[in-house]
Amino acid sequence: MTSHKITHPSWIEIDLQQFKKNIGIIRNKIGNRLFCLPIKANAYGHGLCPIGKAAEEAGVDYLAVAHLKEGIELRKANIGIPILVMGAIHEDQIEELLRYNLEISISSLYKAALVAEGCQRLGQKCAVHLEVDTGMQRTGVRPTTSLQLMTFLLERRCFEIKGVYSHLARNDAFALEQIETFRALLQTPPFAGHRFIAHLASTGGVCFYPSSYFDMVRPALMAFGYLPKAAFLPGIAPCFSLKTKISYFKVVEEGEGISYDHSYITSKRTRIVTLPIGYGDGYRRCLSNRAEVLIRGKRFPIVGSICMDSCMVDIGADEAFVGEEVVLIGKQGDEAITVEEIAALCDTIPYEILCSFNGRLSRHYF
Repeated sequence: MTSHKITHPSWIEIDLQQFKKNIGIIRNKIGNRLFCLPIKANAYGHGLCPIGKAAEEAGVDYLAVAHLKEGIELRKANIGIPILVMGAIHEDQIEELLRYNLEISISSLYKAALVAEGCQRLGQKCAVHLEVDTGMQRTGVRPTTSLQLMTFLLERRCFEIKGVYSHLARNDAFALEQIETFRALLQTPPFAGHRFIAHLASTGGVCFYPSSYFDMVRPALMAFGYLPKAAFLPGIAPCFSLKTKISYFKVVEEGEGISYDHSYITSKRTRIVTLPIGYGDGYRRCLSNRAEVLIRGKRFPIVGSICMDSCMVDIGADEAFVGEEVVLIGKQGDEAITVEEIAALCDTIPYEILCSFNGRLSRHYF
């Protein structure tokens, strides 16, 4: 049973010691390169500001976010290390980007000109990273036109060019093509001869492609304890657990339907417990009649349709009491339910599962 006071009967626990251990293991692997930790989307569900603080304490060099709002929250939490806003910016955001000392991604002449005008108007300089598209086809200037954009940035005194970066799209031979495209660009004027932080490697790059490390790496999911298939790094482990408490217990006779639409019919007299968590918290409805939970270290199936605020579990002839702790993601006894397992049941990736848990679930850090 958990000892902390909770205001919602379901909650998330984050093991900050394991998180910091993961960061240390990655540090050892990347050598003297800088470490940028992306913590967008509420730090992949782990909690933006607490994770930002823990990462700063663990010696991370940079944080990366998707949007201005995330950067402001981190600055208001007194986090002082460099923060790169990797997402698209808009003209009306420039003043706050500068006010909160956030580093800006530039991926077009149009946006570069807007930022230059904003700097001139405010009488400030700004730190920028040039984003190059080497194969993602999402954002970023093409390598051929990046030369013109870099020249533009170099010619204007308002820009402090901190970095040049790109994104790996795949963990296969295409990644090697992207690495070489990026490397060749850095050796081309006007890039050659200037000192920028070159960064490309994500978790996949750190695991599989040391040639992608350059000056800085950006492994996010790896820092939270998740590795791509076929990757192995001793000591890396998840720091995220999803837990709840049994809220109701009843005996149900054979042939009874459970939950909406009676998608599950009992095959015999059994014991059903209700858990106060559902898709309104981010526990996906597609897990209905598919996922399992841990009670007293043993797996039991979720039965019937998952509701907005609750779901049901068939414990058969076993015992369980109202108020007992239940693990939906994490370890209990010798058993574990992983994020990867839940993602596979939802036909998605661990990122999406972690990001789906909303603010109704409190986060507890230890």
